[in-house]
Amino acid sequence: MAQLKIDFSRFYELLNTAFWQLFEDKSRIRVSVGGGGSGKSHHSFLEMIYKILAEPGHNYLILRKVANTSKTSTYALTIQLINQLGLSSVFKINKTDMTITVKHTGYMIIFKGLDDVEKIKSFTFPKGILTDIIIEEASETTQTDFNQLNIRLRGRRVGEQAKIPFQITLLLNPITDTHWIKREFFDIKSYQKTASVYLLHTTYLDNKFIDDDYKAVLEGYKTIDYEFYRVYCLGQWGAFGNLIFKNWTFGKCPYKEEDFDRVLTGQDFGFIHPQVIVKIGFKDGTMYTFAELCAFEKTNKEVIEMNEEDKVVNKGERMICDSAEPSKIKEWVQHGYGAIKAVKGKDSVTRGIDYIKSQIWVIDDSRCPRTAQEVQQFHWKEDKDGKATDKPVELFEDAIKAHIYALEPESRSQLKPSVLSGTKSDSKKKLIEVKRQERHKRVEVIKAQRIQKKEAEEKIAKKM
Repeated sequence: MAQLKIDFSRFYELLNTAFWQLFEDKSRIRVSVGGGGSGKSHHSFLEMIYKILAEPGHNYLILRKVANTSKTSTYALTIQLINQLGLSSVFKINKTDMTITVKHTGYMIIFKGLDDVEKIKSFTFPKGILTDIIIEEASETTQTDFNQLNIRLRGRRVGEQAKIPFQITLLLNPITDTHWIKREFFDIKSYQKTASVYLLHTTYLDNKFIDDDYKAVLEGYKTIDYEFYRVYCLGQWGAFGNLIFKNWTFGKCPYKEEDFDRVLTGQDFGFIHPQVIVKIGFKDGTMYTFAELCAFEKTNKEVIEMNEEDKVVNKGERMICDSAEPSKIKEWVQHGYGAIKAVKGKDSVTRGIDYIKSQIWVIDDSRCPRTAQEVQQFHWKEDKDGKATDKPVELFEDAIKAHIYALEPESRSQLKPSVLSGTKSDSKKKLIEVKRQERHKRVEVIKAQRIQKKEAEEKIAKKM
C-alpha cells in the first residue's frame, strides 16, 4: 500500500503557543482547565486529527457525560475541523454510529456517552486497542467514571501501537472549588502518586484566534458579575457565595416516567447560550429532574430533530416555553408538539424560585448535566457593599429558566412570591386547597391513562 503523504510542516501555526507543551506531552493523564474562549477543545481535537494521521497507531474514544450531547458538540467539531483542513477524503465518516475511520490505516475515532458505561467497557476497535481517551466537559463526570476509564485504558500494544502512549485528556471549565477534579489533581494530588500527570490552565487571553466581538462579550462580564467573570472567563475555581438553591441532591432517578404522579416539561430558547428542555417528575413528595436536552448554537429546527431522535419530549405532550420566542413555539406546534407559551408576568421568576426552593429536589446528574452545573453557580446579585439582593444573576441559568417555565402552573397556584415564608389568608388557603384537589384529580386520571396504555402495549407485545 502506498504511503499516505500529508504536509503538516506548518501545523504549529494552527495552535496557540499556550498549548504547544500539551501537544508534545506524553503523560498518562492530562488535565486542561480553561475559561470560555480559551480554545482548549479546538486544540485537543486538532491534536487528535494530527496524531491519528501522522502517528499511526492511535485509537481515540471521545466522551461526554450524556451520549446525545456528543453529536452536536465533540462530533460536530471534529467534522468541522476535518473539513477546514481539507482532509474529508482521508476519512470514512459514519454519521449513524458516530465513528470516523482513517481509510489508509483503519485506526478510528469513536464518540460515546458515559450514560452507558457497560457498552464502553465492552466495545473493541476493528484494528488495535484503545490508546487515547478525551473527556469533554469533564466537570460533568464523577470520580467513579474517571476511575473506570483509567482502568479500561490498558492492554498489549504491538506493531505500530507499541510506541503510542496511553493517554487520558480531561477538558473542562472549572466550576465549584469542591469538585473532585480540583481536590484530587490540584489539592491533594492523589493521581500524581501513581501516574504521570500534566496540568494546564488557559484563558481567552491565551487565544490569538478569538474574535474581538466575543472577547468584548467575555470582558463585559467584569462589570455584570465579577465572580462569574473570574470562574467562567478566567477559568478559576468557583466559590460562589449567596447560592440560591441549597435544597438539591444529585442521584440516579429510580423511576420511569410513567411511575411519576405528574410530569412537567419546560423549554428555554437559545442559540449562543444553549437551548434547554427539562422534564420534572413528582413522586411521594419529592421533585425529580430526570431528563434534559441541551443544545448549543443550533437552530430551533435542529433542536426539534435532536429531540425526535432522543425522544426527550413526546409529541402532543404539553411543554411550557419561553414566551419571548412565539415563532419558535409555533414551529414546535407545527411538528406535533404541545408547546405553549409561559404566562410570566410580574415577579414570575421570584415566584418560580420560591416554588423550587420549597421542594425536596433530586437531580439526576447523569442525565441532566446542564442542570447539575447551573444549580452549583446560580446565585443572588450583590449590591455595592457586597450584600446579597433579592435578584438572581441572569447568567448561566438556561436550565433554571426551563424549570421555572415547566413549574409555572404549580408556582402560580401559590399566588404571590414568598408566600411560602409568609402567612396566608383564609381565602388563599381555600383557593390553594381547591387547586390541590384539582391537581390530585388530574394526577389520578393521568395515572389511570398510563396504566391502560401500558396494559394495551403489553397485550400487543404478547401477540407479536
